[in-house]
Amino acid sequence: MKAQIRSDKKQPSRKVAFEEKGQMAERSTDTYRQKRGPAETAICEKCGMIYKNKRWLLDEAESNRLRGESGITKVVCPACQRIADANPAGVVTLSGEYLLKHEDDILNMIKQTEARSRAKNPLGRIMEINQEKDVLTISTTEDKLAQKLGREVYKAHKGELHYSWSHDLHMVRVNWQR
Repeated sequence: MKAQIRSDKKQPSRKVAFEEKGQMAERSTDTYRQKRGPAETAICEKCGMIYKNKRWLLDEAESNRLRGESGITKVVCPACQRIADANPAGVVTLSGEYLLKHEDDILNMIKQTEARSRAKNPLGRIMEINQEKDVLTISTTEDKLAQKLGREVYKAHKGELHYSWSHDLHMVRVNWQR
């Protein structure tokens, strides 16, 4: 038989608590990050991505099925909002004479990297690719995608890679040259 020890005294708590005055600050002030998405399943009216279980999903078959249903909530996803506003979260600038000689290889690698990245995060997209002489500029909807593109080009082709973050604008600039 086990003996039960009973104590009427409350044990002191080992937790340290801090009292905050006022309201809690938002985690992110990024206007493209939704605090709360739609309560039920929704579809982006521009690209067809599906919002389900607090996540954006890229499922073409499901998207086609939902488009035919009546009563489905239609919204605009954060990536489509960024594209419409022409407000990138990342800008990758590639430059140098080396770029001109290996332009096709680098562009193929960038497109493949974006495709692999979209499998994990469908909101990360390339908004546009511009080329002027020996400078290639790529705008992205997610800062992490811009960093990844710069890192992949650097790993494959070496050169110089620099990052510049603008925390108040929620943006990153990635510069690569060789």
